[in-house]
Amino acid sequence: MEADPEMRQTGNVQSPRRAGELRLELRSPIRSVHSAEAEPGAPAAWLAELREFRGRVAWNGGQRPAFRLSDGTFGDSDPHDLAAYHLILRDPIGGQITGCVRYAPLENLPCSRIREIDGPTAAEIIAGVRCADSDVLEGARLMVDPAWQQRGLATELLLAGTALARALDRPLIWGTAGVREGQERVFLRLGYHCAGTRLISAPHYDDDLRIIFCEPAKIPAEIEPRIAVFDPTVRAWLAVRN
Repeated sequence: MEADPEMRQTGNVQSPRRAGELRLELRSPIRSVHSAEAEPGAPAAWLAELREFRGRVAWNGGQRPAFRLSDGTFGDSDPHDLAAYHLILRDPIGGQITGCVRYAPLENLPCSRIREIDGPTAAEIIAGVRCADSDVLEGARLMVDPAWQQRGLATELLLAGTALARALDRPLIWGTAGVREGQERVFLRLGYHCAGTRLISAPHYDDDLRIIFCEPAKIPAEIEPRIAVFDPTVRAWLAVRN
């Protein structure tokens, strides 16, 4: 029997939480953006909702003005969204988004943000892990609604992302982490490493960033049971999608 088209694009599963239950939604890449950087047409409804959420969280009461649009709404439009897997947490009561993160296969991107930020460091990471572009997921846009922060949502999203990387046979995840509000500490607790000591100024986000990376096959033993919770569901979702 052929799978329902919607099920190829999204899977809804229960995510273990420290406070209540949230629904984890998984979304597949829409397309590679090599030839579609301009992203013609309106985004899918779920992507428009996600971008509004990210813009509202990033705006944060005016801390980052660029995320409030001229019509008073919020937005965070990025063509890399089209090439990425998205993990989205929702409140089961009402269905509002409470957190999100994305992972883009590096070979599907027209340009890597990590290479743009620091090409030599990116090359060192690739050489150290001995992998190719087709082995890398570029993570980005880890965000949690302020009303749901300090409840472990960012941790769960990153653990699910590690399960996704394993299911996709990707030996490397890289991205950036903010330092001013301690975001990098969440990554470091879950098996990520900082690439060097350089801080990258990011005035658009009112933050300083570090390049971080993770080898999903080399995770601290105490983290393994928490990743294992997500593994069967992620693999089942990918099997249906394919």
